[in-house]
Amino acid sequence: MAETLRSDGKAVEITLTELTTKGTPVRVDGFMGILMASGSSGDIVAIEIAQRVHEMTVGVGVTAAKGDILYIAEDGTVDNTNTERAFCKIVRAKDSNNIVWGLLLPQGAESV
Repeated sequence: MAETLRSDGKAVEITLTELTTKGTPVRVDGFMGILMASGSSGDIVAIEIAQRVHEMTVGVGVTAAKGDILYIAEDGTVDNTNTERAFCKIVRAKDSNNIVWGLLLPQGAESV
């Protein structure tokens, strides 16, 4: 039987649509994750999609207590109001610097 395994499934390559910095939450090509390298529009880079905890900055107006779910919009904005696609579950609440620790959620179906 031929080998069919092509990846460990922890990352996927996507094509960036704009200049983006390593560590940024993104939602591109139907995937959501954390950018593993900086790049410009048209660059093919990997995003981590594995269920692991990442430290990230959220907006000042975002509330994020331990156990809360944050969502990611098509433009990569992470917040608790746009419930379009569940992105991460908070494991360390937002601090005074707007930093949270979030466990990436599975690449499930988008809300309708």
